[in-house]
Amino acid sequence: MKDNWKEYIKKNLKWVVLFICLVGFLALTEDVFNKEIMQGDIIGYKMISTFLISDFVTPIAKFITNFGGAIFLSIATIALLLLIKNKKIGLSIFSNIVIITILNQLLKRILRRPRPTEFRIVEETGYSFPSGHSMVSMAFYGYLIYLCLKYINNKYLKWSLTVVLSFLIGTIGVSRIYLGVHYTSDVLGGFLISIAYLIIYIMVVNKFIIKEEKPKTNLRRKRELKVKTKKIANSFKYAGEGLISAFKREKNMKIHVTIMLLVILAGIVLKINAYEWIICVICFAVVIGGELFNTAIEATVDIAMPERNEKAKLAKDVAASAVLVLAIGSAIIGLIIFVPKILNRLNLA
Repeated sequence: MKDNWKEYIKKNLKWVVLFICLVGFLALTEDVFNKEIMQGDIIGYKMISTFLISDFVTPIAKFITNFGGAIFLSIATIALLLLIKNKKIGLSIFSNIVIITILNQLLKRILRRPRPTEFRIVEETGYSFPSGHSMVSMAFYGYLIYLCLKYINNKYLKWSLTVVLSFLIGTIGVSRIYLGVHYTSDVLGGFLISIAYLIIYIMVVNKFIIKEEKPKTNLRRKRELKVKTKKIANSFKYAGEGLISAFKREKNMKIHVTIMLLVILAGIVLKINAYEWIICVICFAVVIGGELFNTAIEATVDIAMPERNEKAKLAKDVAASAVLVLAIGSAIIGLIIFVPKILNRLNLA
């Protein structure tokens, strides 16, 4: 009987949370309609004015509150819309921020609660209940938390993001009270109605926009992982074969590798520093990479035009010239690094 009750609660938890949030919001709304200043609002103001307000905390509160503002959330939404490959998820993030903003403005115009006047650290216009920053940030970051829990497989990353985003939501709400632009009930009301909205929004999105995929079996996951691992291993294998083939066939590649080994030996003897080693490694990569490109271009041209052709000759010559330019540039850099050190060793500088 006890297990059945737990199963029932787990299955219907979202409805329980939805009911509690709506009842809580309606209770706050009734007090707002009656133009009452709640005891929680008074306690919140006293705690902040007595213990928190300081020159150290104020700039932090001003900074944090921006994460719930229209400018930052608009930029973040556009960025996510462009970066996320699954356009349906991107669309759901965009529509979420639009709907919650409209809902907040609608509620504010219906309830018309004036902002607090006891103290103000920053100036804000418009009505107070429910807090726009709190309501929108809960919907935006709360939906990101849901997406993280649903789609990120790495447990450490998943829960790290969840904790960070949850903390950010809470601190945005506190910052609005601290800055004197909202009552405690404004922030609490914004959180409650936003959670209720988010539960409904997620259900609608899952049904009509992002259709639930069938869960993958362990066997299917193993097969997919095996295929991906094999592809990665093959890519390294083919790259290694190409490098060895170029070294065996191309005389210039052997010259470049020999010079590279001599430079490494000189660097060890002359004790060049970390920054100089970085420059040398970049030069090695540029020259050898250029030679590999040149080899690939020559092979491609030979396949496409087996007979002698002026355009084919031009393509090969230009590719070879590019490698020459890279080699000369790297040689000059090498001289700049090594000549002063050699002169110091010989006591000529």
